[in-house]
Amino acid sequence: MDLTLTSLWEWTKLTVRAPATASALVKAAKLPLGVSMMMIALAGIVSGLSSGILDYLSGAPPVEFLLADGQTVMFDRSGPLAQGIYAVGTGLALGFAIFQVGKRMGGQGGLADIMAVTAVLQLVMMVILLAQTLALLFMPLLGFGLLVFGLYVFFRGLGHAVNIGHSFNSLGTSTGVIALSFVALVILAFLVVSVLGIGPVGVLK
Repeated sequence: MDLTLTSLWEWTKLTVRAPATASALVKAAKLPLGVSMMMIALAGIVSGLSSGILDYLSGAPPVEFLLADGQTVMFDRSGPLAQGIYAVGTGLALGFAIFQVGKRMGGQGGLADIMAVTAVLQLVMMVILLAQTLALLFMPLLGFGLLVFGLYVFFRGLGHAVNIGHSFNSLGTSTGVIALSFVALVILAFLVVSVLGIGPVGVLK
């Protein structure tokens, strides 16, 4: 599987048009685990950097959360580098979580299979995110449309990727695996923040 701009565009069109076919072709290609992990890292770095740069150029305000007592907690947005690191970590963790959860629910896919199908999907999402970033800078309404479109492509593509990767032959089971995998990611993120003491620091207002 060659990774060029032309092939990336073709994979993007195929994933949008026929995600099950795209995942089946990726699984059949038998990509080495290391290659898939590098693809996920590339997608995460580019996606994270583009999001961070968009926040910087658009002057996005800090994230605010209203507490029950009426106070507000403000979190500064992460910079491009930090967002890139977070995106890589999340991408790798998602693939591993889908492998582990799917295996416990009767899935037949190996770690290399799951990482491969999720890696290509993340590269496709990188393409859509780059288009969305440019649109938000110049045509915000189109950018919002691409955001909604991207979410649709991601969850539809992920459902088929899990279904094909684990040979479930059931999108319902695949949806369950995805839901549990996201729960596992949230728990993992909480544990990492609690144990290592890293993460955004809020300021009470």
